[in-house]
Amino acid sequence: MILFVFEGGKGEPTIFDSIEKLFLSGEELRVVKCGFDLPTLYSNLKKTGEDLFRSLPLKENGITIPEGKRTDTIFSQIFLFFDYDFQNRLGVQRLNQILDEMLEFFNDETENGKLYINYPMVESLKYTKELPDGHYYEYVATRQECVEHKFKENAELFAYAMAKGYRFINLSKIDKSDVLSNWEYLKLQNVMKANFLLTGNNEMPERKDVINQAAIFDAQKKDFVDKTMSVAILNSFPLFLYEYLK
Repeated sequence: MILFVFEGGKGEPTIFDSIEKLFLSGEELRVVKCGFDLPTLYSNLKKTGEDLFRSLPLKENGITIPEGKRTDTIFSQIFLFFDYDFQNRLGVQRLNQILDEMLEFFNDETENGKLYINYPMVESLKYTKELPDGHYYEYVATRQECVEHKFKENAELFAYAMAKGYRFINLSKIDKSDVLSNWEYLKLQNVMKANFLLTGNNEMPERKDVINQAAIFDAQKKDFVDKTMSVAILNSFPLFLYEYLK
């Protein structure tokens, strides 16, 4: 069984709906909507001796563990999706320290779990003027934009018509074939952008392991956060599909 852990209760489940139906239909899975951010998960882990399952609201998400069963034997893979939370009141330095630790801890889906980060947040998926968008690799978001809680609104305004409200991946609103095509475009432009961050080449990488989450975070810090208090807009769901699908 696969466990998916989401920071939010709206954006991530909306995005995941078509992923589950199109790419994971043969898998048995459970979803946890946390309702809290990455620093809170970090705090919970410290309090529970790095026990992920005691750090998550399992019961609140309808997940019950059979008596006598160890939670870590039930889930064969664990994937976590959280936002960078550029605007967090802890400050950028402390936030980066936490994320460094979390990416080191959650680096394998078959062990502690694998963490994916959205920059600056999950709404980055619809920050595109078309599909494919040849300029996607250039788009950035500033910390000030996040502090002023403007990125969500800006992403919706920036999005081309079909991307507004995530319509371009909504199976109840457009044809399955179109959703599949859109996911392919989203995968290509996010994977190519991740590769661009790491190698300077806006093209598909030669190997999947080139664009691992820790390397992406290091590049974000070095080339954007530390220099201009900004991040390169990037969404983790297409990166997950790229890595997960054979």
